[in-house]
Amino acid sequence: MAFEDLQPWLPPTEPDLVRLAWEAADAAGVAELRTWPEVRKGGIGFGSLPAFLAWRGTLEGRCHLVLLQAREIGALVPGARRPDLPEGWLDTLDLISLARPLARHPDFPGGASVHVVHLPGGNRARVRTWGDAAPSLAAEVLRRLSGLEGWRFA
Repeated sequence: MAFEDLQPWLPPTEPDLVRLAWEAADAAGVAELRTWPEVRKGGIGFGSLPAFLAWRGTLEGRCHLVLLQAREIGALVPGARRPDLPEGWLDTLDLISLARPLARHPDFPGGASVHVVHLPGGNRARVRTWGDAAPSLAAEVLRRLSGLEGWRFA
């Protein structure tokens, strides 16, 4: 499967992700937000986690946004130490608060599915998705970033 438009996405400073988060919360009838995405260090910051790298692509006419922790990608290098990320960070991640405003970003006409990828080790990956699943797209992002083939998703 060819992903010709798959590329890194540097989130623009406008529109403000905080504003998009509140608009998305209002549209969903959510009265309170505890955390929201923000542009941080050329990526997407969320809560106390380091900034996510972001890649965008289209699959079957639908926009997708894949978010990865740079520290986990760096740990794929032989001899690198594992990243200092909180244990179980993917399971405890407030995916709705992270994904809802990103899915509404004007860079994604018609909305986007958002995939957050965790690399527990080797060529294994775990993904949590808001919207339509796209494991082949996530695998292609991982292949391009790591050079490793045959990603296995749990």
